[in-house]
Amino acid sequence: MKMRIESSRIVKPIYDEISPTKSHISLSVFDKVTYDAHIAIIYAYCPPTPPNTAIELGLQKALAIYPEFAGRLSKDEHGNPVNILLNDEGVRFVEASANSTLDQVMPYKPSPSLLNLHPSLNDDVKELVQVQLTWFTCGSLAVGFTSNHMIADGQSTSNFLVAWGQACRGLRVNPIPLHDRTIFNPRNPPLVENEHKGVEFTSKLVKKEHLLNQAHHILEDIVVHKVHFTIEFLAKLKAKASSMNGNNKPYSTFVSLIAHLWRAITKARGRNAFETTQIIYLEN
Repeated sequence: MKMRIESSRIVKPIYDEISPTKSHISLSVFDKVTYDAHIAIIYAYCPPTPPNTAIELGLQKALAIYPEFAGRLSKDEHGNPVNILLNDEGVRFVEASANSTLDQVMPYKPSPSLLNLHPSLNDDVKELVQVQLTWFTCGSLAVGFTSNHMIADGQSTSNFLVAWGQACRGLRVNPIPLHDRTIFNPRNPPLVENEHKGVEFTSKLVKKEHLLNQAHHILEDIVVHKVHFTIEFLAKLKAKASSMNGNNKPYSTFVSLIAHLWRAITKARGRNAFETTQIIYLEN
């Protein structure tokens, strides 16, 4: 696959109302311990697809709602990022073309050639977000997206991408993000309301005798199960769940499986029928 860069420029937010009054947003304690690195995603679409102008306009509107993505990181005297400058410096927007069809460059296994479908991730990248639109001879489009992990985690980045898509279609962006990161500021002095040591995720290597001598500790062994669900099982589960959905939009495989596990675990525990339960899952 041969690539040709047609254009590369900076795209800035378009505000329908007043632009942000804050000059910066301080990184939370969670932001500071994550990676100061860009994460890349590639999305591929078969025709018909919107023109670059519509995609660019939608991006500008989404950036107005997520101004952090169009900002820059500021660092302290030690070179550690501390703030997101809301200076509207913009994101890198690259337009490219490939001399092949999409199915010729989209194998089932990752290939180094796919790195050409998103902007470079070298160490001197100042933009917190980069976008590359690559058109193929078949009319298909690949959208390469990179973002700095310190400004948003996977969930927040996904919300931004959804907002971008909504803006491209002329829809109202929903949900609206919460920009107040001060909710994660450590309390001074520290206040420990729930003591979790010896309660959650306790290793069997911990001396149980020491914990049992402390009456306020409850020792629970965490059992880890690894389960393989076949494609056939997931397909049947999704079909059954979607048949009771009540609308034309089927449930995703993930939602169907999580709901099934939630129901099965709750039933196995013999909980009261009127008791509300919650499910928590970790994903990376």
